[in-house]
Amino acid sequence: MIQNLKVAIFYDWLNQWGGAEKVLLDILKIFPESPIFTLVYDPKKTNWLPKETQIIPSSINKLPLSKKNSIFYTPFYGLALEQFDFSQYDIVISTTQVSGHYLLTQPKTLFVCYMHNTNRYLYQTPPQFKFLSPLLNHYKKTDFAYGQRPDYLLCNSQTVSQRIKSAYNRSATVIYPGVDTDFFTPGNKNQQESYFLIVSRLVLHKHIDLAIKVCNRLNKKLIIVGEGRDKNKLIKIRNQNPKSNVIFFGHVSDKKLLFLYQNCQALICPQIEDYGLSPLEAQACGKPVIAYNQGGITETVINDKTGIFFKEQSEESLSQAIDSFKAQNFSPQDCIDNAKRFSRQNFMLHFKQTIDKLWQQHQTISL
Repeated sequence: MIQNLKVAIFYDWLNQWGGAEKVLLDILKIFPESPIFTLVYDPKKTNWLPKETQIIPSSINKLPLSKKNSIFYTPFYGLALEQFDFSQYDIVISTTQVSGHYLLTQPKTLFVCYMHNTNRYLYQTPPQFKFLSPLLNHYKKTDFAYGQRPDYLLCNSQTVSQRIKSAYNRSATVIYPGVDTDFFTPGNKNQQESYFLIVSRLVLHKHIDLAIKVCNRLNKKLIIVGEGRDKNKLIKIRNQNPKSNVIFFGHVSDKKLLFLYQNCQALICPQIEDYGLSPLEAQACGKPVIAYNQGGITETVINDKTGIFFKEQSEESLSQAIDSFKAQNFSPQDCIDNAKRFSRQNFMLHFKQTIDKLWQQHQTISL
């Protein structure tokens, strides 16, 4: 129904790799000829993009240090994104967690915004930025106005849907992102080594420090996969225990990541996730999850069946969860069956059907 329409895609910044980027690739598979508009683009860090993809960065891309940390240019996001011309497109699809709702489109163009989260710094402000509250409250007023621009809002979890309602007083349809259940599968042998696993960006709000401190104290082996601006701080925390059994692997190949999932005891998630693909990747490999009992993870992990939740984001609470964890109490098949409910095929089918439906509604309204 929408095969012959011109579609543009927007994504906040193309300079890293993570769960949101996997969702972007799935959307790009649905609309393979679509260009991607973005605030900043670093080709050195985006070899995961199909080579034929047309990338259209904003004017911020030319500014100093923009590719390393574009947050310095936050006050100029709106101005930069309003310069994009979408007049030749029938549909604009923004997949975003920061600025994708800022875009300006003409009435004839369907503007759909798929939100991974509301702006974290505005609505889940880290403690060290609380002193900026007066300024952030001003930005919230502007952000509310931006939030009215999309014709329709979609999002990745009920958790984020509630945040959208609170921030913009708008409803958002939930379409759960998909895990690659064809790739993430159990090993041929039901092997299990004595390590726990974290797969995450190494940034403050992921609370990786909590897991490091607990595993240092309990003398548990912990493998951490991922990169991020807080890596050096986390290494210093690890080094506080000379006998630490915490290992940083950095970025790993897909094959290596699969092996690490297949052979771990469990994945540890100490953070509040907006949604979180790594818990589903672990479950698809037949492995349970130890997670903080808040956020999107509570929608994808079944307590006491495919994982266990700890109640407080504290060393004591996580320690109790790890101490009480016994891998043999969890059925690999239960984990696999749960992950299959969130497959990539289901996501792409549901997403395309939703865009089809919204296009028909938009045509009726536009006439």
